[in-house]
Amino acid sequence: MAEQVGMCATCGAATATSRRRHARYCSNACRQRAYRQRANEPVTALDSFIGRDDELDRLTRFTDARVLTLVGPAGVGKTRLAKEFTGGRAGVEWVELASVSSQVALACATALGIGEVTREPVLSTLVHALASRTMVLVLDNCEHVAAECAALLEPLLLGCPGIRVVATSREPLRVPGEVLFPVQPLQITCAVELFADRARASQLGLRLDDRAALTTLCARLDRLPLAIELAARLVTVLPVPELLARLDDRLELLNRGNRTAAERHQSLRAAIEWSYDHLSAEEQHAFRCLSPLPGGFGLDVAVAACDLPADRVLALLSALVAKSLLTFSGAGRFEQLESVRLYGREKLADPDEVMARVAHSFAGRWPSFTSTVFSSPEVVDPLIVECATLGCAVDWAGRAGDPEHLQLATMLATAWRDQGHVSRGRALLDAAVRDSVADPAVRCLALCHLAYLAGTEHNAGVAWAEEAVTLGRELGEPVLLAQALNALAGEYVRAERNGEARKYYEEAIALLAPAADPLDLAIIEHNLAWSALRAGDVEFADALIADVLPVYRRLASPRRLSVFLHTVGVRALQRGRVDEAAESFLESLRSCRSGFWVADVLEGLALIAHRRGDPRRALRLVGAASCLREGAFADDLVWQSEVIEVVRASRVALRGVDTCLAEGREMTREQAVAYALADRAEPQELSERERQVVALVAAGRTNAGIGAELRISQRMVETHLQRVRQKLDLTTRAQIAEWAESRGAANR
Repeated sequence: MAEQVGMCATCGAATATSRRRHARYCSNACRQRAYRQRANEPVTALDSFIGRDDELDRLTRFTDARVLTLVGPAGVGKTRLAKEFTGGRAGVEWVELASVSSQVALACATALGIGEVTREPVLSTLVHALASRTMVLVLDNCEHVAAECAALLEPLLLGCPGIRVVATSREPLRVPGEVLFPVQPLQITCAVELFADRARASQLGLRLDDRAALTTLCARLDRLPLAIELAARLVTVLPVPELLARLDDRLELLNRGNRTAAERHQSLRAAIEWSYDHLSAEEQHAFRCLSPLPGGFGLDVAVAACDLPADRVLALLSALVAKSLLTFSGAGRFEQLESVRLYGREKLADPDEVMARVAHSFAGRWPSFTSTVFSSPEVVDPLIVECATLGCAVDWAGRAGDPEHLQLATMLATAWRDQGHVSRGRALLDAAVRDSVADPAVRCLALCHLAYLAGTEHNAGVAWAEEAVTLGRELGEPVLLAQALNALAGEYVRAERNGEARKYYEEAIALLAPAADPLDLAIIEHNLAWSALRAGDVEFADALIADVLPVYRRLASPRRLSVFLHTVGVRALQRGRVDEAAESFLESLRSCRSGFWVADVLEGLALIAHRRGDPRRALRLVGAASCLREGAFADDLVWQSEVIEVVRASRVALRGVDTCLAEGREMTREQAVAYALADRAEPQELSERERQVVALVAAGRTNAGIGAELRISQRMVETHLQRVRQKLDLTTRAQIAEWAESRGAANR
């Protein structure tokens, strides 16, 4: 006779198993029920929960997921987030796995008060016991037993439809139906709030007034809640500036966790060590070798650092990402948290050996860097991306006296120049040229790039370029000599010695003409055209521009085309063709929005705004350009005199000049470019009614007064004012009044 299935008479729980089978463990479960409610469920937190409101909101979308795994690095706050997420829900059962090395099913059964059944596997007993239950099972700290958890969860979830699992782990469990929820470090504002909250709890009445220092501190702590809380405990003995100064030794410093916390949360070192100890030997090797690489790295650099085949390194990188010891940031880039990286440096026996391999891998790019007169963006852009690691390689090569030091410094300075860090690149390369003993060809090219970086230091730039020309002539290499002649001519252009510049440009063109790369030749011809423009030989310049424009359109990268279009815009502006100039400058920005020449393009658009009668826009663009220059490449005196005239004329036309300049200076590069691309050609034509409204605003009338005089509603007055603001790019009534006064609109 089939056994009945129904409700347990002891505990009242519905059961899909037979009453006889349920009775085999029911008494044990019921006896421990009250104890588990007191001891096993998470206790209400004793401190405040800060900075995870958005995550909690997003987690609510996954309440129906069968397995929801919160993944993230050590100390990021996975357990606390899981407690907050499940704290208000009924039927939540917690299983702490940090101290479990195997037998996950047994650990779950013990935590849930389910007794073992003779001659029955624990997993089967667990499935039978929970088959009719509805609960949320939280498995905390699964990373070291991820495989055992996966082996448990698949049969458990199949046999227990009312069970949902929330897991915390440093790596995915990889079971069917798993939803991964990455737990990221705190937003910086929340990180600062957390530090302040915990610091004030440690020292009542503590004043934390230096917001900038707190922001820097939390950023350097990777915005990790554990690191922030450990640091906050130290404010009783170390003020924030001293904490900042000691962060390179954070693994020794941050070691005073809560006495009741798990051992791995007693210190930052222990938290990271927990992850490191559970890596394979090969994963540990890769982890250590990657630790000298700051600021992210690509696969090529990782291969050099690890000294392993590329396919093996890629597999190891994937494993470290899965275990939250690396992050993949897209575009083939990997990054480490600074705290994690410092732990790896501790474990690395010989950092110099790793940096030597990395430096030599960068030096291997030298042939492609020098294969043409002007290094292509395809060569330079990867160096820009790897600037932080390349900088470490340059430092190592300098300390070690490595013969490739000057090559590496030249590549890094070039990458910095393309980002606008001109004076920084000049200082680096100047020191390397003076201190390094290098092959004459390497020295020649380094001097050329140093001359490109000279900026306002004309005398030094000419001296560097002249030495490069001398070396180029001695070596007898046409491409190298053409590079040196181009550098020397450029210095003469900046010194307004255009006649001499033309002579050297033409010699370089003659050297390259027989078998030149067409784009190399076009670039020097473009430089010659710019020199002719500055010398006033506009017909010659126009002919050159017309000749090389098709070559640039066909062969140039967006960055190089952007530079050329700036020249086209300047020529159109000289001719008084304002709209044509604007289109050239705008196309230049659309082609490439980064590079040292962006400041020149913004200034070109400022000149156009000035000619169109919009001094506010002109001044904002001048202010934005001034911040992008870093004081270099602002020494074309003719160009700069025109920019200065914009500022002078604006002071006459309106008040608030300094405010407009400041607004421009406060823009980021992205904001400045977006503002420039908006290309509002102010003033746009105002309607007659809008002019009447503007005149009355300038006369000091209120909206009600304007409406009464013009016999329109106040709402219509506001509509007209809104259109005026949009057309003139103004925000306040005072600005509208100033604009009207500058044009005499108030008297119309």
